[in-house]
This record gives sequence, C-alpha cells and structure tokens, in this order.
Amino acid sequence: MTLTLVIDTALAAQSLALLDGEHVVAARHGVIGRGHAEALMPALEALLDEAGATPDRILVDVGPGSFTGLRIGIAAARALGLAWQVPVSGYASLSLIAAPVFAAHPDVRLAVVAEAGRGLLYVQLLDRDLVAHAAVVALDAEAVARWLPPGVAVAGPGAERVAGARVLASAWPDARDAHLLTAGASALPPVPHYVSAPDAVAA
Repeated sequence: MTLTLVIDTALAAQSLALLDGEHVVAARHGVIGRGHAEALMPALEALLDEAGATPDRILVDVGPGSFTGLRIGIAAARALGLAWQVPVSGYASLSLIAAPVFAAHPDVRLAVVAEAGRGLLYVQLLDRDLVAHAAVVALDAEAVARWLPPGVAVAGPGAERVAGARVLASAWPDARDAHLLTAGASALPPVPHYVSAPDAVAA
C-alpha cells in the first residue's frame, strides 16, 4: 500500500484524504469558510488516527486561493513532510476542480470558475490534460460572462454566477479526486500561487 495524504485548504472548503491509488482510505470534506486555522490540525489528527498509517507522500493545494488558507495548508504539508521524511508536492485548486469534470465529460471545452472573494471569481481555461491555456485571472461575474469563449462550459464553485453559461458542476475542490490529477498537474512546487492580494496587509 502506497498512501498519499492530500491537503486542500485553498478555498472555502477544507478537504483532506488519504488515498491508496484510487481507493479512499479516509477522508474529511466540508465547507468551513475562514476556519482553516482552527480546524485543520484536529481534522488531520482524526484522519490519520482513522487510517492508522503514515503517508508515503503529501499533495497540497497551492492555489489560487485565500492568503490564509494557502499559508496554513502548505505550512502543514511541509511540516509533516519533514517529520515523516516524505516528499511534498503541489497541485492547483482549479485543476482539482477540473479533473472529475473531464473524467465525466472528456471532450468538453472547459473553463474553471471559483469564488475569489470581494465579489470576484477566479477563472481559467484548461484542457483535458489539465494544461492551462493562460494564467488564472480574477474577474467579476459579468466580466467572466463576457470573457468566456463560445462553446466553453464552466465548472466550479461560482460557476452558477456566470450568466448564460453551461454549468457542468459547481463543487469545491475535493481531495478524494486527487487520483484523477495528471502527473504534471500534481508535481508543482509546494509554494503558494496568489492571484488576488491578501485581505490583510501589514502597515
């Protein structure tokens, strides 16, 4: 058994999973908003107690996402990687949203849309290999509707805010889907990818 611990705290959902290939050994998933700092370590402890095993590798969401959520998840992943002497790598939040959509709709043209806060949406075009056509941008819903190319469907939390779009899914990133990530999409450096400025800035 080769266990992968997946930590996802980039957006409003806190999603954790221990995966043995496609098999979910243990998982926790829920939308908690800004509560990652308080909830992550107890949830990780419960997850690991349930599995009764130490992971062989760690995957962590590196964004885009909130400043605090990314910092907390990546710091936890790095600390556990050092403690267990296991490799830590990253993946993009929008790639994890896209992966199960492409599994169900392999021929779709897809834009992934996720809540970015302050009324904005993260949006990015991805192909079925989870390769991005351009960098992630943060736009309001009306601007996303204007930006969306003809024939492109949307998926992700916030997709239903895009007027006139064909919505295929509206779920938050789910750690249980990490086995669907391509090798390249799950080999990013474990450093945060910020698109929007942090809500709090030191004076």
